[in-house]
Amino acid sequence: MKSTLSCLFALLVAILALCMASTYASATDFHVRAYGALGDGVTDDGPAIRKAIAEAVKAAPGARVLFENKRYRLARAKVGAHIALKGVKGLTIEGNGAELINTPWNNIVRLEECEDVTVRGFVIDFDPLPFTQGTITKVDQKGGWFLLKIHEDYDNPVEVYRRIGKKKPNWGWGVCMDPVKRMRKADANMHFHIQDVQEVDGGLFKVSLADHARQHASGLEKGDRFVISLKYGGGGANFHVTRSKNCRLEDNTFYTARYGMTHSLSDNRGRIHVKGVKITFKPGTDRLISTPKDGFHCKHNAIGPIIEDGLYEGLLDDSINISVCPYWVRKDLGGNRYLIVEVQFSPRAGDVLMAYRPSPSSLTEGLVVKSVEPQPTPRGMRGRWNVITLDRPIPDLGLHRGGNLFPGGADKLAFTGLYNLSSSGKDYIIRGNTFGPQRRHAVLARARGGVIENNVIRGVGGSGVSLNNEIGSFYEGPLPADTVIRNNDFADTFFESIKVYTRGRNAEARNINIAGNRITGWHRDPRVKGPASAIHLRNVRGVVLEGNRIGESGADAGISEPLLLGNCTDVVRKDNKILTRPDAAN
Repeated sequence: MKSTLSCLFALLVAILALCMASTYASATDFHVRAYGALGDGVTDDGPAIRKAIAEAVKAAPGARVLFENKRYRLARAKVGAHIALKGVKGLTIEGNGAELINTPWNNIVRLEECEDVTVRGFVIDFDPLPFTQGTITKVDQKGGWFLLKIHEDYDNPVEVYRRIGKKKPNWGWGVCMDPVKRMRKADANMHFHIQDVQEVDGGLFKVSLADHARQHASGLEKGDRFVISLKYGGGGANFHVTRSKNCRLEDNTFYTARYGMTHSLSDNRGRIHVKGVKITFKPGTDRLISTPKDGFHCKHNAIGPIIEDGLYEGLLDDSINISVCPYWVRKDLGGNRYLIVEVQFSPRAGDVLMAYRPSPSSLTEGLVVKSVEPQPTPRGMRGRWNVITLDRPIPDLGLHRGGNLFPGGADKLAFTGLYNLSSSGKDYIIRGNTFGPQRRHAVLARARGGVIENNVIRGVGGSGVSLNNEIGSFYEGPLPADTVIRNNDFADTFFESIKVYTRGRNAEARNINIAGNRITGWHRDPRVKGPASAIHLRNVRGVVLEGNRIGESGADAGISEPLLLGNCTDVVRKDNKILTRPDAAN
């Protein structure tokens, strides 16, 4: 009897599951054309698209928003992002190759507290462009300025800021590009901080470098090309996924992006899966760059993203950055209770923290958050303020007493930063991607438990893979550990193809496995004076170097050192081949 009842119950469960699956599969599709989107590349389709999405949200889970393979213009709107979803579950937005022509005022996608949401199949471009470019016609190295002739069809930067009402624009920094190739000029500084840009006679622009950057003018020459980012306003990322889980971004192509991160993945509780995304040069154009900042900025995530099968080239910053910034400790309230603050994020009960005070040097791991009490933001301040209770006291505490909460500046070396090990993007996966020429690193990661495999990394203006922490100029962590870098193909990286190191006393990376990588043309930055290496490890405990193949250096043979290890312990070397020095195997 029991057996019969069990079988009947199992049958009912199966029938119910089939009914639910059938309902999910037959859910309504919402075509943006039905809500007035024309896709003619001229009409502002933003309102119609937002109407279609609003209706689809009501029908979720299981709803789809469908675009056609057309050009949809998105005009400036009083919204943070044109596609903004909060608390949505089970929605798919299908681009089907649609091109979204956005303005530099608005972001495109924001997913907040969402689950099982997919955005795929879009091509992204901007009008007007969020940057301008030109050719240098004269350089005054002593005065720290140069004249720039803006290329045809690119915006007059002074006129842009005049038109949008910015009397004293923050020019930020620009980048010197190779006279011929679409890549950063190798023997120029990585970037140039700009004090001012003035229009002068003959359609030229005088670009004056900031006082601390004037010496970098020595690396500029007549005929070099130069890119200046244009900041229209607002903040945030072009695609932003936050406090969400199990969401997917697939097969989207970016020809450029507004000034801000191309993607921000922040404070997510579950996996965010990125597949087949391209950040690249628009075909048929002479654009010197694709996007003006990072490709993926991944912060404060409980688990790292999967980023695979993509193409990333032409970016003015790192393609992928995975890290967490510290909470600053403002007060010791006694009883293991502390007032802390961070610009964007808050810890959760049960999180495990690492306390690090670089000067005089104190590092403690395994501090457990027992409770979190949100606090009001003091007048004149910003950020997320909380009182936390820990399972034990923070040793050698250095309190943050200043007004500047930004995670940068040498003054903060004496402050204790709390790095959230439970929200640092651990167990990220970066695989099967192609990285082409760009200003800086292909992969910059400071988290634990990563896998970086089967990528092709060629011509990047920094390192192919850089694992480290950062203190002083900026503060990001925690510390690299338990990471595998395997079966990647590196060529012509400006810096070390693979670099793993830590900054600050008592800080070390742990358990790094580097295997089966192919490296050639490494460290081709002509400005390097000291050792130039293909693989550089410093302050690492527990290293496996196995089966790597290292070819010729891009640097002078007199300073080239294929494998450079400093202050490393528990190192295992096996079957590595230095192809130009057979005697140096292993």
